[in-house]
Amino acid sequence: MYLNFRTELLRLSYEIEQLWVPEPRGANDKAKFIATKEKVLDILKILFGDTSREFRVVKLTCSPATIVKVVNHVIHRSDMNSPNTMAVNM
Repeated sequence: MYLNFRTELLRLSYEIEQLWVPEPRGANDKAKFIATKEKVLDILKILFGDTSREFRVVKLTCSPATIVKVVNHVIHRSDMNSPNTMAVNM
């Protein structure tokens, strides 16, 4: 289950990065950004709860760059806490 969330976060991060490319955006891109942000919020709520720092930062921001940074932070942190890393560190 955890791997599914991580994979989904990677996919959503890629989608947000594509929306972040500086070019004229239409209403469709804004709607897609909001939908993607909601998906990220759903995953963060499941993983960390709605009182976590990550959830609150994503909820309050309108910046794609900030959301990408939070998602990358979560993914990096999960890499550090993976069973393979723990086994190597023992």
